[in-house]
Amino acid sequence: MRLSRFVVVFFSLLLSACSQTPYKGKMAAADLRDAGISRLAKSDIDEVIELHQHAVMQDLKQLMIKLYHRNPSQRFDKAKRSIESSVDLVFKRPSSYGYKHWEGLAGTDIIRLALDPDYHVNDRVLPLIVGLRKMLMASYGNETAFYYLTDLNEQKLYNSARNIEIAAWLLSEKKDQQGRLLIMSDSVELESRNLSFQRLIGKMIATQDNLASIISYKEGRVVKTVMIKAASMAFLPI
Repeated sequence: MRLSRFVVVFFSLLLSACSQTPYKGKMAAADLRDAGISRLAKSDIDEVIELHQHAVMQDLKQLMIKLYHRNPSQRFDKAKRSIESSVDLVFKRPSSYGYKHWEGLAGTDIIRLALDPDYHVNDRVLPLIVGLRKMLMASYGNETAFYYLTDLNEQKLYNSARNIEIAAWLLSEKKDQQGRLLIMSDSVELESRNLSFQRLIGKMIATQDNLASIISYKEGRVVKTVMIKAASMAFLPI
């Protein structure tokens, strides 16, 4: 019995080691339907983690598409490709991709820059999404594949959800010197009511909160909840 258990664990570790490299360049966890033999090295909780990561990244990608449709003049490559192609290009790059303008900055620092009225840039959507993506991936330990010995921190997942809330507040409040929103999202005065952005952001928050609760329960650890003061721009550490 001990020998067979050792063989299973050894085989799982071997699969994990062999499978890590191909995933590093992906935008998020792969579709589990395409995981093949590597699923043998995964527990049920690992698959749950990957499903949550895949979901939050798909929602973030959809948010970027919607923001570019709402702010067509802000897209840096609007003369070269369609919105969908532009967004695909961003998400085909790893979250650690070295954008020279934000080299060495944490995800939350990039978010703050994107919504800073004194930061002069033609495209604020790109740094907002790049920052959110980098922050979210940090909450997953910057991994895109999860196996038996992969460890997640439930506090980082919880903090990432609160940081999304802060970013959403900044998105809806930050304006330029002329009183115009830096990035248009939900409807403004005299426009038909449109809450689709709020619903999408709400899904991302719920995904991270849900996974934080799952990991907390699994590990028997308690998440330290905090009161968020969005106006302070105090992002939580990841």
